[in-house]
Amino acid sequence: MTLGGFQSGFSARKVPRSEVKWEQFLMCSHGCAEVIQLISHVSGEVEFELCKIEAERMGKVLLEAAKTESF
Repeated sequence: MTLGGFQSGFSARKVPRSEVKWEQFLMCSHGCAEVIQLISHVSGEVEFELCKIEAERMGKVLLEAAKTESF
């Protein structure tokens, strides 16, 4: 299932863990059944994979960074 894209040139999709491309680099130590893949618009290749738990953590970090003032 494709979930949408980002201006940075990536789209996201959710796949079963059995479809992970880079198991050795997967950001998930929780045994999650589904994985989110970031796909490059340029190459069409999977560039990044993480589970929902790690995606939510990353989202919080990015939102907090967006709220802070630059130095």
